[in-house]
Amino acid sequence: MSIISSPTQTESTCKLDWLTLEQWQGFVNTFEESSSFHCQPWIGLIRNQYGFKLHIPALIKHDEIRTAIPFFQTRSLRGKRKLISLPFTDYLPVLSKSPSHLNVLSQKIQTHFGNQFDSIILKTDGPIPNAKNQSHQVVHVLRTDRPLEDIEAGFANPIRINLKKAKRRGLDFQIRTDRAAMDIFFQLHTLTRRKLGVPVQPRSYFNRLQTEIIENGLGNIGIVTKQNLPIAAGVLLSSNRRLIYKYAASDPAALADRPNDWLVYHCIKLAVDSGCKNFDFGISEKSQEGLRRFKKKWGAEEKDIFHNFLAGSPETTTEPSTAVRAAGAVIKRTPTIVCKTLGKVLYKYSQ
Repeated sequence: MSIISSPTQTESTCKLDWLTLEQWQGFVNTFEESSSFHCQPWIGLIRNQYGFKLHIPALIKHDEIRTAIPFFQTRSLRGKRKLISLPFTDYLPVLSKSPSHLNVLSQKIQTHFGNQFDSIILKTDGPIPNAKNQSHQVVHVLRTDRPLEDIEAGFANPIRINLKKAKRRGLDFQIRTDRAAMDIFFQLHTLTRRKLGVPVQPRSYFNRLQTEIIENGLGNIGIVTKQNLPIAAGVLLSSNRRLIYKYAASDPAALADRPNDWLVYHCIKLAVDSGCKNFDFGISEKSQEGLRRFKKKWGAEEKDIFHNFLAGSPETTTEPSTAVRAAGAVIKRTPTIVCKTLGKVLYKYSQ
């Protein structure tokens, strides 16, 4: 990586341009650190599902892309205009030839879009110097480019106990990619979201996830069964030797069998067996202390995720609103159809 010493010099020799999704993918292919969230199929999935307008501003120097960031143009339920990189995505590490190029691009984005949006947000794994930022989420990542025995040595004692219990209870594990497996996951996912009082994503979203991601060899579905009955499942995204534990769900009535531990363990084993460098547990809110402890018990490293505001300001609070809490109480007390219906209507505004 060659670092240009002066941002002013960089700015004078670079121009702002706009990439097609195909040009973006070509740029992504030049970076070893890219993930599934950078890839064209993932971005296409979000665009096809929600109809958001895509913008990919890029900094160009001597006809070469130096850095670029994909954004979707969205609106909140209250009508606020947002430009987000990327909605419904855990976080998006910036791909750049040098830090100075990223700084210049963010400045040009601010200048170009001016007052067109109430907020312009880049959700990534570090703060951007010329942006207001907020960190209320973390990601947990486990290195898997080492023997499974070494990884197991880092498990906390409660994890070892739970895995032994799951084995005694006769739990099995399968990796699948068929549509019936996605149907199983969605059923368990709906039960989990209802228990939490959270609307579930539209079924059409998971149909697209199946056809555009899983069936194109970019992911898997892990399923835990007991006596052939599915009791837990997870959707995994795989790209560039990184396995992302994107979605997980389980039957609330079967938690005593420790299916979530059994699921995580075998997904980690899959990462090792398939030569992945990292197993990404996904993001958690900092307020989710129990979930954070669970992920740390596997030996995963915790790292802050930043919402960088190139326009607008961070929210003063990240706690659920009164309306959201009220909706959650309704979801918990009503049939799963309510959870599904609210998700179909409202989910596109939850980014």
